[in-house]
Amino acid sequence: MPITVSGQLSLLRVHDRGSGFGPPTDFIDVEVVVQFAGRPVVDAFGFQLRSDANLPARQGMLDLLRDAFNHGWTANIDHETPPGKHKGIIIRVWVTKPAGGSTHPPIGGGVGGVGGVFTLDT
Repeated sequence: MPITVSGQLSLLRVHDRGSGFGPPTDFIDVEVVVQFAGRPVVDAFGFQLRSDANLPARQGMLDLLRDAFNHGWTANIDHETPPGKHKGIIIRVWVTKPAGGSTHPPIGGGVGGVGGVFTLDT
């Protein structure tokens, strides 16, 4: 049964196929790894990023995690982690933004590149 974890990402790692993550007794065969701020450092979750039928969905999951990491948004994952282990496989990702206010950094320049700062709100 999937377990949900939510929060700010403290680590987003992408590495070569076959590198995996974790010690031999708690190893996950993945290319993308995340860790959450405020959780034990031994907790990590990931998924494979391989040229198969799952690639489009997994690329989308990586894109969402990258957005959450870069913008400070809340990342949410569902993962499957065996009992007694600290490394799990991510099966679902979604991102939530803070309520109210702009979620985009200011863009400078104004009209004609002179003065003013504005933000983009969605």
